[in-house]
Amino acid sequence: MDSLWANMVTSTRKTAGYLRWVVLTIFALAVLGSCKTTAQKVSAKPELFRKSVLRPRLAPEAETRRVQRIMRAMTLEQKIGQRFICWIEGKQISEQTLELVRQGAAGVILYPWNIEDPEQVRDLTDAIQKAARESDPPIGFFISVDQEGGRVAAFRFTEMTRLSAANNWGRYNDPRYITAVAYIAGREIRELGCNMNFAPVLDLYGLADSTIIGDRSLGNDPTAVGTLGIHYLQGARQAEIIPVIKHFPGHGSSTVDSHGQLPVVDMPEEQLLERDFLPFRIAIQAGAEAVMTAHILFPQIDPDYPVTLSERILRGLLRERFGYQGVIVSDGMAMGALAENFTVSDSLKLMIRAGLDLILVHSRYDLVDLKLEILRLLHQGEISEAQIDEGVERILKLKLRYGLIP
Repeated sequence: MDSLWANMVTSTRKTAGYLRWVVLTIFALAVLGSCKTTAQKVSAKPELFRKSVLRPRLAPEAETRRVQRIMRAMTLEQKIGQRFICWIEGKQISEQTLELVRQGAAGVILYPWNIEDPEQVRDLTDAIQKAARESDPPIGFFISVDQEGGRVAAFRFTEMTRLSAANNWGRYNDPRYITAVAYIAGREIRELGCNMNFAPVLDLYGLADSTIIGDRSLGNDPTAVGTLGIHYLQGARQAEIIPVIKHFPGHGSSTVDSHGQLPVVDMPEEQLLERDFLPFRIAIQAGAEAVMTAHILFPQIDPDYPVTLSERILRGLLRERFGYQGVIVSDGMAMGALAENFTVSDSLKLMIRAGLDLILVHSRYDLVDLKLEILRLLHQGEISEAQIDEGVERILKLKLRYGLIP
């Protein structure tokens, strides 16, 4: 009896061992099959991986030919429209916004009065791009926003990451952190339908005046700020957002807010080149594609005109000396630094002569009136169509790279 029981126990153990082997074999095959399937899915780029809007960079000659073909299909009025980014009214697409599309505007900027919740913003931006794609020729809009972090952030939804001010990022002196922050900010605004962020701020934290730049700056060391700026550009581009470095050539030595008055920085050019201007030069040499100007007067460089209106600074310094060939964007045209010192006509004339490309109409002015004024300046010989075209060409090249032109 004991022998029989022993045989039964042995047999049962052998069976259990066999079953365990079978189960383990099946599990191993399943894991291997899953790995193979996962590898196949990754190589096949499933929906998990978003299709990038960024286009492979064409050779310069091919890019120029493509853009010039588009420009030949545009009317003069449409080309003038492409020189403006404008404010819009309301939280839904309105007749005013549709009129901007019909007038050929380059894009819009979103402000708090355009924002209610994420779904509403997506509906608004989708409607704007749908209207732009149905225009002739079909050219997508820049949908821009100020999403710097800290106290300057158009979107403050609970679903979004609350980023601290840039000055806190700079203290880490960690390029990977800056890239990550730029990617997070960019990815979140892209989800809302934006494609351009007026950031990073490359002004130096020269004077601790929070009403001007203050903690919006990455720091006070020009080389460090410029280097961190490069990493911000990388993160933004990975998120498929156009980053706009600002405010060239720097508010760091200014104590006056250009929203209300014209700041004057009376410093020698060589001193400015070594400090305030340096972060921008570093970012430009690394391939910055868009630069926003500051409404500041530097009398030892140009005693007559602030940067936004200065041919001596924008063409002579930024384009010729720094070698910058990208898009130049103005700070808000209605800001007091310009509006209190120059007529609308003079501002438009001087910006176009100076080589500025995109005019930011952040409030107050109507695009139709501004276009009519530019047409008057053209007919009077104050500006030329070639000067209009050079800016349009740079704008369309940027749109082409970021998938805004079919």
